[in-house]
Amino acid sequence: MIKSRKIRLNPAPEQQNYFRKAAGAARFVYNWGLAEWKRRKAEQPDQAYGVMAVKKKFNALKAEQFPWVYEAAKDGAEGAFASLAAAFKNYYDSKNGKRQGPKAGFPRFKSKKRKRQSFRLNNDKIAVEGHNFYAPKLGRVNMAEPLRLEGKIMGAAVSQTAGRWCVSIAVKMNDPEPASFSKPSAGVDPGVRKMAVLSDGVEDENQAPLRSELKRLKRLSRRLSRRQVGNSRWCRAKRQLERFHERIANRRADYLHKMTTQIARTYEVIGLEDLNVSGMLKNRRLALSISDASFGEIRRQLTCKSRWFGGRVVTIAPCYPSSRRCFDCGALNTELEPSDRTWTCANCAAVHERDQNAARNIEVEALRLVHIHKGRPQG
Repeated sequence: MIKSRKIRLNPAPEQQNYFRKAAGAARFVYNWGLAEWKRRKAEQPDQAYGVMAVKKKFNALKAEQFPWVYEAAKDGAEGAFASLAAAFKNYYDSKNGKRQGPKAGFPRFKSKKRKRQSFRLNNDKIAVEGHNFYAPKLGRVNMAEPLRLEGKIMGAAVSQTAGRWCVSIAVKMNDPEPASFSKPSAGVDPGVRKMAVLSDGVEDENQAPLRSELKRLKRLSRRLSRRQVGNSRWCRAKRQLERFHERIANRRADYLHKMTTQIARTYEVIGLEDLNVSGMLKNRRLALSISDASFGEIRRQLTCKSRWFGGRVVTIAPCYPSSRRCFDCGALNTELEPSDRTWTCANCAAVHERDQNAARNIEVEALRLVHIHKGRPQG
């Protein structure tokens, strides 16, 4: 199992200059490789031309045409070509139907102003000791906290977010022992009013970190729009807005990680509805709330963490009427509206709370699918 931890760095001014050079070199190599691939493909469209051929040509030319790339570690250039190869693979796999999820577009050039500045480092060139991170051609860089992960370091990526430099270190760890689950199963119903409602009655509040700070966001955006682009006051206002978004993202990530870890450690089988999030975001009245709740991130974290602890997540088809089906008798309420938070079954007169009823139905359907899967012949 490979886990990563992102830690903020406290580099000296000369170390920050090196980081900017290394990130710039990685960005240049990526853009050069993409431009060379396009040029070669336009000249010879029928001939196969991969990223490794582009990398070989760059290595033959860099000493004469791009000697300044030697000022940074060569890991950055190698990581740029690896990123380019991954971008091409995602595009063609998505085009051929081999990749699930949203379609991946054709690789685009990286911008110095609009893209996050980053570069990679291989595992044989870095070391971590306490609060110290050792990078090639740079030496010791102070980290805000120790790594706190034990295992073999597989690599690192240094990036800049809101003016701050961070390092993400990947560590290969032993698989954890299966957790002793306190409860066998649960259905999870993510929502806007409640972040998650579980079938056993547990509810997690939706803190709505962005919506609760909309006034401040508007004020910072208005301040930035009134500054002259490029001067010192504009740069200061831009950094304030970037750090505002970083703080909101950190608050959301912290709450989601705590919630999903608790759920994954408690329940062995977790039922989760496979929501069409991209379709739900087309509703302009709910798009902000849905994005703020991060339905997709909840599913991703639950799937990964449940696998770590020895459990499993069972996804329910989006067409399953979890909210409309009466848990007591199974009758469908075809007149249920999104604004109805409670409803009464016309068949058995049972009164249901919408989210709680949906979570209980999701749990039952997940257990049914688990039993069907166990009954299938193997081979």
